Amino acid sequence: MIAESLKTKSIKIFVFGTLRQGGRLDYYMDGSDFMGKYYTEGQLMKSELGSAYIDFSLKNVATLGELHVINFPSLQRIDHLEGKSGEFPKGYDLDIIPVWELKESGNFSFDDATKSYAFFYKRRDMPIKITSGDWIEQPQPIEEIQNYLKKHNGNVTCDALIDYIRTYLGLK
Repeated sequence: MIAESLKTKSIKIFVFGTLRQGGRLDYYMDGSDFMGKYYTEGQLMKSELGSAYIDFSLKNVATLGELHVINFPSLQRIDHLEGKSGEFPKGYDLDIIPVWELKESGNFSFDDATKSYAFFYKRRDMPIKITSGDWIEQPQPIEEIQNYLKKHNGNVTCDALIDYIRTYLGLK
């Protein structure tokens, strides 16, 4: 049985490929709260095998996507798809990204004053450094999210969770 604290929708996730509304795998987002169209800085790319990813080395270009708020079981389902299912040959890992709400004008502005953060799945294309030097101590963001939600008994805001995980991953 899933703890009630894990059923609370407190996880903001940015989706930019097949999980978007109208995408081939959009049913994975069933039950999410759609927050609107958002974008991030970086060039949307298509791999040689057809999967989408963002090239963050390119600046002043935007990748369009959607922001959703989900609960932990939804995150687990998406994590299985993105990182373990074999649907995507290289797989993706959970990470955090700055996002901006897309205004009606359609203009992009990468202004720090209007950015927020969301979880997203970043393509595995570079080795991941285990800064502790200890395999057992490597970051486990999915497990850490679960622990945080349980500890706070579901009384967590989306931004508090993002801030905690940014600190946990050394991004802050």
